[in-house]
Amino acid sequence: MIHKKYWTYNKLDNIKVEELSNSLGITSTISRVLLNRGIANRDEAKKFLYSSLTQLHDPFLLKDMGKVVDRIKEAIRNNEKICIYGDYDVDGISSTSIMIKYFNSINHPVSYYIPSRMEEGYGLNKDAIEKIFINGTRLIITVDCGITSVEEVKFANSLGIDMIITDHHECQNVLPDAYGIINPKQKDCSYPFDKICGCGLVFKLIQALTPAEVFKTSIYDYLDIAAIATVADVVSLTDENRVIVKNGLEYISESINPGIQALLKVCGFEDRRLNAGNIAFGLAPRINAAGRISSADAGVQLLTATDVNHANKIAQLLNEENRYRQEIEMNILNEAIDIIERNSGYASDNILIIYNEGWHPGVIGIVASRIVEKYYKPTVILGVEEGIAKGSARSIPGFDLFDAMNKCKDLFIKFGGHEQAAGLSINVENIEAFRQQINLIAKQTLTEEDFIPKVFYDDILKIEDISEQLIDEIQQLEPFGMGNPAPKFISQNLRTVDIRGIGIDKKHIKFKLESNGNYIDGIGFGLGDFQQLIELDDEIDIVFSPEYNVYNGNRKLQFNIKDIKIKHSLNYRKHPVLKEYYQNFLMSKYETDKRLIDIPLKILKGEKDKIVREKVEGASKIKPILILANTLNHAYRLLSLLEYKKSSSLNSISIGFNQPNTDNLDYEVYVVINPVVDKIQYKRYNNIILYDMFYSLGQLKAFVNQNHIERTIFLYEDGDEESNLSILKSIIPTREQLVAIYKYLKDNKSKRISHSFEKIYDDIKCRHNLIINEALFNNALAIFVEGSLLTYNFENNAYNIHMLEPTCKVDLNKLKYTQYLETIKYQYNDFKNIWLQLL
Repeated sequence: MIHKKYWTYNKLDNIKVEELSNSLGITSTISRVLLNRGIANRDEAKKFLYSSLTQLHDPFLLKDMGKVVDRIKEAIRNNEKICIYGDYDVDGISSTSIMIKYFNSINHPVSYYIPSRMEEGYGLNKDAIEKIFINGTRLIITVDCGITSVEEVKFANSLGIDMIITDHHECQNVLPDAYGIINPKQKDCSYPFDKICGCGLVFKLIQALTPAEVFKTSIYDYLDIAAIATVADVVSLTDENRVIVKNGLEYISESINPGIQALLKVCGFEDRRLNAGNIAFGLAPRINAAGRISSADAGVQLLTATDVNHANKIAQLLNEENRYRQEIEMNILNEAIDIIERNSGYASDNILIIYNEGWHPGVIGIVASRIVEKYYKPTVILGVEEGIAKGSARSIPGFDLFDAMNKCKDLFIKFGGHEQAAGLSINVENIEAFRQQINLIAKQTLTEEDFIPKVFYDDILKIEDISEQLIDEIQQLEPFGMGNPAPKFISQNLRTVDIRGIGIDKKHIKFKLESNGNYIDGIGFGLGDFQQLIELDDEIDIVFSPEYNVYNGNRKLQFNIKDIKIKHSLNYRKHPVLKEYYQNFLMSKYETDKRLIDIPLKILKGEKDKIVREKVEGASKIKPILILANTLNHAYRLLSLLEYKKSSSLNSISIGFNQPNTDNLDYEVYVVINPVVDKIQYKRYNNIILYDMFYSLGQLKAFVNQNHIERTIFLYEDGDEESNLSILKSIIPTREQLVAIYKYLKDNKSKRISHSFEKIYDDIKCRHNLIINEALFNNALAIFVEGSLLTYNFENNAYNIHMLEPTCKVDLNKLKYTQYLETIKYQYNDFKNIWLQLL
């Protein structure tokens, strides 16, 4: 499935771009990337680029940190039993592991408890607390959970257990009555960064428990695990998270942790420069696999292992568990898609609520993410067992999932999470009420625009701009992830030299691309569906990240393509703009005298897209603008340009062929392609832009006579005139094309033909390897009619053609319509010379 996407960007002050570039000695491209991420001056940029462990915040700025540290040190002095209560995902497993490692390092071993995902579900539960109490424990430290466990903490208090909660999830209105709560999302917490993950908070707790001089060296016992958890939990890789991950990535390959070394080995990451993607798609899923399918204990045992052989065995086990998890996930995903496709009601739902018996709760969060990717709607996936549905929810930008679910909380047994992801359990009989209620909330909250994915790009680059220096500078911006996405760029007007599908089921697409004599390879992962739309020699725009392709020790530059827009193609059937253009193509007959225009025209040469952007920025429904585009490739270019703008400031665009679309007069920008210039009401537009040249002097004069020239901007770039000529050539059939079309019509068994143009197009392309358009075909039919070779009419989207037997030999070159078509080219050549004199 190919989603329409908006390509959007920030309008930056070029002076600020150059100032930052010069102060740091970096390219203006990287300067734009930094400014796009809110890094506005030299000091901020240096802090970002050279993130140091000295930038870690004071842990005692976290509310309750002082009293929590005192209580833990008291327990250590009194030799109290301490239990770490964790969660079964990577963040929870990692949090539990570094707490265990800390207490082992000070010779105060602790127990830990991670609930079963299948049997107990997320968070604290009373049975587990009672088991821990019976074991003699009087201090429980939760990691990555507990902030919503009001009743469970109340129960623990009744048993005489002190509860310390460390959790990064959103706080609800009522907090648990715990001994201490470490959560930067508390309203009265003054900590300067509230996007730290659960393991990050435990990392801060260890920092607070450890003397500063000791922590400078002991930090490396925890930094690698904290970095893995931070990436895996998809929190913002900014501020303190960036410090942890950037420094952790540099250390992981050298880590002395046997578990991490074993994990690197099974992933094939030995002796390799790691990035956040390697963690997200390699290390993290394997740690996660145990908690999803069987028991999270294996993950804790791996990360706390001291024996290399033992660690290798656990890593192999987790690798197998991960393969099994992938199989289960794929089966559930296919079943969920089948349910959606078979139930028409889902098409109108803004939030997808999908549930089924027997779906494994350990993988439904991943499935929910896959469904969001496919349908681009917030999604809840629920597995049902014994009347209880447990599940995970994932959202899209613009919809606060936690807030919406909080408004439905009376329907849940339990729920928790944050803006983009949540978990819940619910009685089956309440699912339909939940579906209706949350869809009503979404209807009141989301607009049509919210359901169109937005791809942000940082700059527009050409093939020749891609260099090793640029990629080296981009690598300085790592790690990439939430809050610090990998930079993306646009490259325009690329010609497809080679296209092929790769991978299983051709899910990916590989290109060789060319522009201005420069060539580069490109690969689009997951973009295999574009193979059905793109052909050789098509012109495309792409959003991409530049990278190295390393194969057999050889390294070369390539585009990692994120999205594609087809600018110009000869394939009539596949591209609606191409089809409509030629269906509506008109060469209106205007006076063709060669006298120059008396009124001086404001013709601006070059930078036409910049001018359009500036005018569009000032457009409004009160002050709409009109843009006229004559040639097909300029129409593609203009529409692409406006689409890039749409999600930043422009809300409404009207696109019409020949005349403005006046069904709704409430647009900001009106685009008319191949306009009939004497049929347009120009008075209602604040500005008028002629994006490219007309086809004749008569057309220009008719425009001048109708229009207020002082409000019109005429745009020109070198080579514009060739675009007009190529269109004229594409609609005027050559002798060879006439022969092929006539032969096709004549070869039909019946003298009467009734076909749609699509059928005719396919047949001629297949039989004669000839690509035609509807305007050319209509001109060919007009010639054949004048030559008494056929008659025809066009009804119900079909050409009804009756072939006639010629009574004599027909010289097509002498026919009036053939000569008229040739005159069009001559008249255009005269107009082109006059137009160039006006510049």
